[in-house]
Amino acid sequence: MSYFCHIERHEAINMNNGRTITRSAYDVLELARQDAEMYLNPYVTPEHVLFQVESSGIFKHILEHNSMNPFFFRERLGLFLSSLSSVQLTPEYAPRISDSLRFAIEMAIEDVAAGNDNPIGVPQLLIGISQLKDSLAGYLLRKYPEVIQDARVPITMHSQ
Repeated sequence: MSYFCHIERHEAINMNNGRTITRSAYDVLELARQDAEMYLNPYVTPEHVLFQVESSGIFKHILEHNSMNPFFFRERLGLFLSSLSSVQLTPEYAPRISDSLRFAIEMAIEDVAAGNDNPIGVPQLLIGISQLKDSLAGYLLRKYPEVIQDARVPITMHSQ
């Protein structure tokens, strides 16, 4: 099942599985997909997603408040992402969602279903990612849970 969907011009976007996702959460997933595609990574990973959330500037004041270098997440994630394998560019190439990111999205869906019928947002994506045990992104979110609480700042697509 694909979790990516066609961009529509309204706040909540219908996903292929019948759920809705906020514009910010969709933009994060789409930017992560574009990032994986740009570097010819075979999969979109939770680290791609967290890298895009970090790029939005959400983490900066949290990290500064905790007396950490605001570039800590970016550096760690950047090193990880640069170590990922790449594939040869072919007309059929498109990065697929990794099993770990699929699991994180399913956890986000469960989190929303357990509460109410609100759309899936960035905080729910981060909660799902934080549950990943074998993931740098999951580790970082468990180590700094304040990031999830502060992920309510809108994330917008950057025109290139």
